[in-house]
Amino acid sequence: MIPLSDLKWGFLEIFYLIIIFIVGFIITYLILPYIIKLMKKKNFVGYDIHKNAQPEIAESGGISIVIGFSITSIFVIIFFPNLINETIVFLLTILIVGAIGFIDDRKRLRSRYKIILSIFSGSIIFFANLIGFIKITSPTIPFLDQTRLTIIYPFLIPVIVAVFTNTVNMLEGYNGEGSGTCLIAVCFLFICSLIWKSTEGVIFTVPVIAVLIPFFIYNKFPAKIFPGDIGTLSIGAMIACIMLFGSLEVATFCALLIQIFNSFYYIYSIRGFFESSSDVRESKDDIILLADDRIKASDQKDAVLTLPRLILARGPLTEPELVKNFYAISIICGFFSILSILLMQYTLGKLNFYIFTITLIVLLAPTILILYKFPRIKGIIFLMIVLLIFLLLFLIFIEAVIMSLPFEDINLGIISIPINLLISFILMIPILLLWYLITIKYFWNEFDKMDKFESQH
Repeated sequence: MIPLSDLKWGFLEIFYLIIIFIVGFIITYLILPYIIKLMKKKNFVGYDIHKNAQPEIAESGGISIVIGFSITSIFVIIFFPNLINETIVFLLTILIVGAIGFIDDRKRLRSRYKIILSIFSGSIIFFANLIGFIKITSPTIPFLDQTRLTIIYPFLIPVIVAVFTNTVNMLEGYNGEGSGTCLIAVCFLFICSLIWKSTEGVIFTVPVIAVLIPFFIYNKFPAKIFPGDIGTLSIGAMIACIMLFGSLEVATFCALLIQIFNSFYYIYSIRGFFESSSDVRESKDDIILLADDRIKASDQKDAVLTLPRLILARGPLTEPELVKNFYAISIICGFFSILSILLMQYTLGKLNFYIFTITLIVLLAPTILILYKFPRIKGIIFLMIVLLIFLLLFLIFIEAVIMSLPFEDINLGIISIPINLLISFILMIPILLLWYLITIKYFWNEFDKMDKFESQH
């Protein structure tokens, strides 16, 4: 990561960023109508299954995001030549992920193949870092020494890219859901990059925001175009690259907590990554579409547990109402990302704890307002806060107890695996399982409340 101070930022650099934003926005906005016409002409269409009329909508709209970002990357290279290597690797990763997504849109790859190909796309960053073409620094984690993951972290990069691409892909299906929540997340990552003084974070978030805004305009209710896997996978890869190049690991985890929550529920509900999505939809639908186009949570015990199903546990909503709840959760997750960056600075001794406390109090006011306007998400936010507190306490426990245990690392030749970290990952599993069981209990409590309310009225 290059500190912002190293570039000696002034009016000219800010002007460059404005040009990059304008170029990305205009190109993506202008090509979207043509892509809609082209996809419909080629019969690349999908059916909007959350409406009884099931209108035909142009698919694979994410190609506009890939094209817009590709052209905008040229301007990033021109204006910020010191980031040419990172920009090239970033762009190559998006192009490969986009190609995988487009093939999947046409051929419907099995989940296992999609994940393997996503790992392959992330290997570009791994090899570029291995030969010194770019430099990915070890992540800073609150209360942990930054050097803990120095050796093993680069080998995790391909897996990280695969996880992010598929995590974003899982929270997609409603008009403006995926594009809107990711747009909110990247906007907060821009703020976090400024606080963290990450040059790569600031510069790379701008073109991503620029191409996401026009796509969101066409994708929001009523949608004129769907992203397809080329869109969702590319957006996930973009966020992964921002995280890796900008050293924003913890902030990105918090900003995408809504996607991570949904993925964890989904994966655990179907008992793994590799069950085909069509089989899941046929036997374990999480929602039911009512005759008036409202959406209701499924009351089947074996139905997939997803974030939409949790929100709908208190009763049916229209699609726009449901998606607004997603946005509300995403904004609060953005607040978590800001607090995580401040905690990282505190860990490095660069921040007074009083500043963190003041920021926490300031962010509390809009959070309370959001929870007041969207009461359905109170329990979900509470579950998120409980998980984050557990993780913070667990990190403190790791640093104070686990890391002090006298274990030798496992030497595999090209990589050494710290036994202490391995123990930490194993201890994390029961914590996540306990949290999942608490979530199940919460869901059925909400469902019981709804049933009692309906029976009384």
